[in-house]
Amino acid sequence: MGDQPDDRPDDRTIHERRPERSGSVEESLAGIGPYRFIEPLGRGGMGSVWLAEQLEPVRRKVAVKLIHDTHLTALDRALFEVERQTLARMSHPFVAQVFDAGKTAEGRPWFAMEWVAGEPISDYCAGRDLSKRERARLFAKVCLGVHHAHQRGIIHRDLKPANVLVREVDGEHLPKIIDFGVATSVTGDGEQRRATSADRVGTRAYMSPEQQDGDAGKLDTRSDVYALGVMLFELLSGERPPDAADSGTLHTFHAALGRRSAAATGETDRVSVPLVAAASLDRELRCILAKALSPDRDRRYASADEFARDLQRWLAGEPVEAVPATRAYRWRKFLSRHRLAIGAGGIAVVAVVAGLVLAVWGLVQAQSERDRAQLAAMRAEQTSDFVSGILGSIDPVYASGEDTTLLRRALDEASERAAEELQDQPLILAEISSTIGSSYMGIGEDQKAEEHFRRAASLSADRPDQRRLNLHSRAQIAELQGRIGRPKDGLTQSAELLDTARAELAPTDPLRLHIHSVHAYLLQQDLRFDESEQALLSVIQATAKLDDPEVFETRIDALRLLAQLHSDRMQLEAALTTFDEALGALENRDDSVATLHRALILADKAVVFLRQQRYAEAEPLLRESLAINADLYGRDHPMTRSVVSNLGGALRQQERPAEALPFYREAHAGFLDQYGIRNPRTLISQYNLGNCYRDLDQPQQAVALQREALNLATEVMPDNDFAIGNFRLGLGRSELSAGNPAEAVRLLSIAADTLARAAGEDHYRAIEARDHLELARRALGQE
Repeated sequence: MGDQPDDRPDDRTIHERRPERSGSVEESLAGIGPYRFIEPLGRGGMGSVWLAEQLEPVRRKVAVKLIHDTHLTALDRALFEVERQTLARMSHPFVAQVFDAGKTAEGRPWFAMEWVAGEPISDYCAGRDLSKRERARLFAKVCLGVHHAHQRGIIHRDLKPANVLVREVDGEHLPKIIDFGVATSVTGDGEQRRATSADRVGTRAYMSPEQQDGDAGKLDTRSDVYALGVMLFELLSGERPPDAADSGTLHTFHAALGRRSAAATGETDRVSVPLVAAASLDRELRCILAKALSPDRDRRYASADEFARDLQRWLAGEPVEAVPATRAYRWRKFLSRHRLAIGAGGIAVVAVVAGLVLAVWGLVQAQSERDRAQLAAMRAEQTSDFVSGILGSIDPVYASGEDTTLLRRALDEASERAAEELQDQPLILAEISSTIGSSYMGIGEDQKAEEHFRRAASLSADRPDQRRLNLHSRAQIAELQGRIGRPKDGLTQSAELLDTARAELAPTDPLRLHIHSVHAYLLQQDLRFDESEQALLSVIQATAKLDDPEVFETRIDALRLLAQLHSDRMQLEAALTTFDEALGALENRDDSVATLHRALILADKAVVFLRQQRYAEAEPLLRESLAINADLYGRDHPMTRSVVSNLGGALRQQERPAEALPFYREAHAGFLDQYGIRNPRTLISQYNLGNCYRDLDQPQQAVALQREALNLATEVMPDNDFAIGNFRLGLGRSELSAGNPAEAVRLLSIAADTLARAAGEDHYRAIEARDHLELARRALGQE
């Protein structure tokens, strides 16, 4: 975004024409009261501003504004006093504070206000190359400052980048709004003149239509909202909207800005130039801008606060009020906010499902040339129509915490139609396939997810413009290998991907960090704990100070995975400390993604309590996690079922197996229905169910369930010695309870050796296997 020179014709300030003054009085003043002038900061038709030093009661630098005394009437002076009192009551972190006010010996009003050592917001953003998200976040603060003034009956009337100064404080971008139009009460010879000329004080490029017209009866807080809209458009696109004085051009621009595609289609340069710049913005931002910049003030945001809240919704991935509330749009936002995280004993995979509607809208990002923007918009619209045709008849409320059947049906139909209808559009098909793969991964359909990621990877191979899509799809394929019990296969892929990412991507690139995190997860699944810990610490360190939602989620996942690693090593206090660090990072975030991460961490923290035999403390954590998951995704989601199973474990370990049994049955039946018998999740839940039947003095039923689970596990995940060792441990204990000590000795002997080899002699499972082996040998009369 280029800087805007100060001498642009449409930057000129409009004010009441006043007589030229020679030898101005303020130049002969050394100061006023306790304020000593240092140097002039600016001069305008209403007065002059000076940098001054306040000598008492505190020493500090301030800005002193002297108001011209020409034609001031008694009423003008009274109005100034009222407005000065009003301004002095403003106290907001984003508004420059008014400290003091008075009159000179000649009767000229003056006031002293906070001096802000910052840069105009446009220069600040350009100089630091802030992203669009960072600019929007900063600008939302400006809106809140303006709203604070509006609540006190003050309209700025001259909002522009030069009147919003920004500086960095403790790593945060802090804006300060200055020049809150104190002189607007004293710009005319009387009340009638004030009502006409004062309302034209301002800068033409940022004026609303009603302010340009000088219509005092229509001037209200929405005029400031319009100026804010102009400023935001300029910050995000590098251009300004057409001048409000040109009503026809402004209406044409506004109508085009709100279209599905903002690309110019034959309009004049005054319309097409800003529209081409707007093509780099996503549709939600353009809708926000269109609402703020409406020529009809009744269609604008009613307040600067509403403007700020819509920006905050966009930043949080929530539905934006300025966007027409179609069912397709609600679906896309619903899926975006509820990115489904799955990970039984592993990394929480936050699946980005938002792209099912406008799935390739990213094709129009950063496309500033008109032809490329139009082509990208055409592709995006085609994709939108395709996906909307599938999802348009389904109301998202049916998928919220009730049942994922409709979502699965929509994904299945999307999968079939994509392969048929987009055969001649490989770029769009690659994007769609990746999106559908993420969605399937989110709801636990790993096999279908892998199919779509492989298609996306194949279609995007050897295409430089699809490089990131290719790397992302391959990373998801690698992660899926860990989820289905083949971590070694996944590690071969993730190691290659990590080398590529290090060669091609910056250290703080979100995709590179994601690939590194996937590699760490696979190392943990392969029980290579030292290497996994080193990789996780690298990710955590790299994400410590990055302000990006995607990076933040990667950091939370890495902290959670590191805590799980500590737990698996029986470093239980270290695990709890790391879980608490992750919970602390989520403390001030109330979006649905943060809520989901909290549910995951609570469930994992409960597992640590279970390992510490603090079963009663684990139970409430699991119940809270279950309530969150059930509310977001329903009882039939794989993540919810994992919590259900662990809650059964907490109850069983408190010697409440009868209460635990329904939870174990629910988890096993759900996994069996969704994945079939040959899936690791199903087999683990069947093993747990067997343990519960053993505690209920039904050892024969326990043996039948656990023997089937062991036999299948040796086929499904033959390289996972730790899991198979646990299966033999459980079956050995059940055989002992069933009166088969010889078979118990055989199983427990193998389990003890396997677990010691896989996890170490001192691992609690290896110790448990040796203890029960001793009991089995005693039952046989052996020493």
